[in-house]
Amino acid sequence: MKVTGVRYLTNRQAAGGKTVSPAALTSGMPLRSSEFPRWQELRLKADPPVTYLPSFLSATQGRASFVLLLTFLGLTFFAVITAVETRIMTTQTEHSVRQSDLFQTARYWVGAEESLERKYRLEPGPGIRARHSQAAADVVTSLRAIRANDPASTHDRIDPLLALHDQYLDAIYSGLFPAVDAGDLQRSLEIDHQLVDPVFDALQEQVTAAATDHHEDAVARLDQLTRLQNQLVVLTPLVFVIGLLVLAFFWRLMQHSQARLDQANRETMRRLKAEATTDSLTSLGNHRAFQEVLGLALQQSRSEGHVFSLVRLDLDEFKVINDRHGHLYGDQVLASFGQTLSRLFQGTAYRVGGDEFAVLLPADLPQALAAVEALRDVLKAQKLLTISAGLTVSAADTASPDDLQQQADQALYEAKRRGRDRTVTFQSIADRATLLPHEQVEAFRQLLHAGAMDVAFQPIWQRGAAHPHAYEALARPPRKAGFDGPQELFDVAARLNRSMPLDELCWTTALGRCGALPGGALLFLNLSPQTLDQDAPLAPRLLDAVHAAGLCQGQVVIEITERSVGHLNSVLAQAGQLRAAGFRLALDDVGAGNSGLEMLRQLQVDFVKIDRSVVAAAPTDSTANAVLAAIMAYARQTGVQVIVEGIETPEMLEHGWAMGAQYAQGYLLGRPQPGFVAQAPADVPARPDGERELAAPIPASPAST
Repeated sequence: MKVTGVRYLTNRQAAGGKTVSPAALTSGMPLRSSEFPRWQELRLKADPPVTYLPSFLSATQGRASFVLLLTFLGLTFFAVITAVETRIMTTQTEHSVRQSDLFQTARYWVGAEESLERKYRLEPGPGIRARHSQAAADVVTSLRAIRANDPASTHDRIDPLLALHDQYLDAIYSGLFPAVDAGDLQRSLEIDHQLVDPVFDALQEQVTAAATDHHEDAVARLDQLTRLQNQLVVLTPLVFVIGLLVLAFFWRLMQHSQARLDQANRETMRRLKAEATTDSLTSLGNHRAFQEVLGLALQQSRSEGHVFSLVRLDLDEFKVINDRHGHLYGDQVLASFGQTLSRLFQGTAYRVGGDEFAVLLPADLPQALAAVEALRDVLKAQKLLTISAGLTVSAADTASPDDLQQQADQALYEAKRRGRDRTVTFQSIADRATLLPHEQVEAFRQLLHAGAMDVAFQPIWQRGAAHPHAYEALARPPRKAGFDGPQELFDVAARLNRSMPLDELCWTTALGRCGALPGGALLFLNLSPQTLDQDAPLAPRLLDAVHAAGLCQGQVVIEITERSVGHLNSVLAQAGQLRAAGFRLALDDVGAGNSGLEMLRQLQVDFVKIDRSVVAAAPTDSTANAVLAAIMAYARQTGVQVIVEGIETPEMLEHGWAMGAQYAQGYLLGRPQPGFVAQAPADVPARPDGERELAAPIPASPAST
């Protein structure tokens, strides 16, 4: 059928607007942004420019911070120094004034003594004598107060004054006053001139000189204090104004620097967000971006009434390409196909899995079919590969993005069933398609939203050990969640492309209950193939969860099922990152299919878990026993530890030990329980020391020698 035109509808063009010719598609010309609804703009067409923070910017901010700190410290130092200096000078001035006042008081009472002495000679009487005695006592009190106020500097000066004063009082009370009382005028005059006056004159002269000296010192200190205060009145505002100017300048500089830092951080965050939603190999949007934009597209479709189409694409026989030409060539094919999609469907194409892609087209069914056929023509011209496509169109009754994905997946599976290299629409198979019930999809959403999962731990026993070597965390949906069991839950997650959030909920719940994990025991965690099939590294997220639970990564074993072989490139990349981060690895379900040995050849693991179907049949089936023996031979050559699963009978356990297995797990040895079983079950034979042993000693067999 010849394609005559492809018309992409927008809100204003729903009734027959512009057309985009297939020539534009086949020539690789990108569609104009005006041809798309607003949700298309949510996908970044390219990574934003990377902005690296210049080194001088951080250096400038560092210098500004240092100057601000120095300025603050300088202002603080100035304030402290001026306060201390002012306090010291004030204290010294107060001391000097106090000494001066005390010396003036002493000088006053010395003068009062002399005045009362003369008055007693003229008018002797007990009143005058008592007043003179009080004046003498006040002189002694003043001199002692002076000495107490400054004992270090006045001790040598006050003690001689007190001695002179004692001589003076002795001359007065033992000589002068008795002569006056006796009326012996001549005798009193002689005593006054010879004994009293010389002593008093010396006393008065020294007291007056000391009073003068301290008065002058007090005046000088008051002048110094006044000058200091005057200087501070001028200097303090000046210093603080300068400091404030410096602070304002460098604060502004820091604000400018911080603004540039914030801008750089915003651009970095935009770049990181783009990287988080961009597939590194093809530069298309990744699964996370697809889920976000699909939800927004459906929301806008409901609110504005336009339609859009979802196309799921799968590269035909891509595994054969990988096997025949190698994974490097396979990556080149994926990158080339991604470039083609990016040219034809700019901003609306996504890589959602290993060789699985999705395209959102703002078009109805005929136009979307024409666009896919145009893509197929481009690929034929390139002679690169063929594609299978499943297509569906949004409708008014579309309940959720999961419904659209189910429809597109069903159409894609039908295209593969019909022989590949074709496009099938869901509308053409809707009458016989089987979709998940809306109630089941809603129950799955509610389970993720509530974060409710039950976790049980099943012990893994080492031969001859008295306590479990490890525990496998087994997630189960709550009974009221609406699922028959974990298998149905994980099948629903896989069909809805939501295995990653379910796995994250499971490991978060399991790790959150590992506070009672016995010391030295390992914890086995399962990851689904869909979770491993993504570009975003799992190791950092698992590391954060493990450390938050108080464990180290060396205690955790990540189980990878052999059914992941269809996504081997992604599995190998993720496994390498997990091992580099310190996690141990186990290959699960080995022997259940034909890909176990292929994965063992390329994947370095610490443990191999042999599937129950092989373990159960090996004692009686020679073929199953040969498979078991082959796996054991591989383990012996590579040093990998072997765990036999599904042990339900003593015969199965004994045969596993006989074939060389080091560990066993199954209902015989312990059912999954909410807690951590610490002892072997009661029906396991006991050792002579009373501890339980997983099996009695078994004679060597050809398989174990």
